[in-house]
Amino acid sequence: MKRVFSLLLVLGILVISCSKPEQQGESTETTATDFKTTSVALPFSGYWLSETYFNDIKTHQSPQKSQEGSEDVFVVIPDSTLQPTMMVWNFHEGSEEIRVLKKDGAYQLYEVVVDSLTRPLKDIKIISPTKIKIGNKAFVKISPYAKPNEKNNPLILEEILFKGKYSQADGTEVEFKNNGEITGLENYRYYQPAIDYIGPGMQIDQVSLSSSEDQKEWMAFKFRGDTLLIHQIKCVEFDKSNNECGLADFGVLKYTLIRKK
Repeated sequence: MKRVFSLLLVLGILVISCSKPEQQGESTETTATDFKTTSVALPFSGYWLSETYFNDIKTHQSPQKSQEGSEDVFVVIPDSTLQPTMMVWNFHEGSEEIRVLKKDGAYQLYEVVVDSLTRPLKDIKIISPTKIKIGNKAFVKISPYAKPNEKNNPLILEEILFKGKYSQADGTEVEFKNNGEITGLENYRYYQPAIDYIGPGMQIDQVSLSSSEDQKEWMAFKFRGDTLLIHQIKCVEFDKSNNECGLADFGVLKYTLIRKK
């Protein structure tokens, strides 16, 4: 249940060596001989999420279910060509370094081997300001929160699933913010939904609640339409050899929160 996006922090190191975008007034077209060395601005830079995954989250409201078969699921498109990035697979691991190039007015992803651009991997087609296709797969643009020093580690589920105001049975208002903060739920100040469910004990959707960022209390959750149910986690099978829960299920219900319209 550790957050898989730590692998994206690698990008923070990679971008240190990025090329600068071309100066205003220079041509944005590249030729066959210089497209691998000339940096041009990318009009579709930002955070791009698999459309299939995005739609599954909206339909099922379950990251655990939506992770199944998500494959190429997330990519950060830099501000300009030649800058390093990577494709995230299933929110569990990332590709080798890739870069976006522009040749003859078209965009492509190239793999990088030993600091050298080799072959093109997939074409990139701009469908609209909020939708692109990478190869045959559609991606939608999202605007998640990211800390200033962790631009490549955005809070995706906080943005597309949790954020909003809720009410408890006694009328108390609870707010889940897209920056990972929470207000109105006892003494909890932060929350973090798990996004990677590959591994032992990850059979149910989970979210951590904490009064400080380094003291996480993991719980199970499920959405039922506008109702968010938060349970304790019940360990059905404990793996003594690895000192961890191998099979988890929903335990005692702790909170029932109704999302406000």
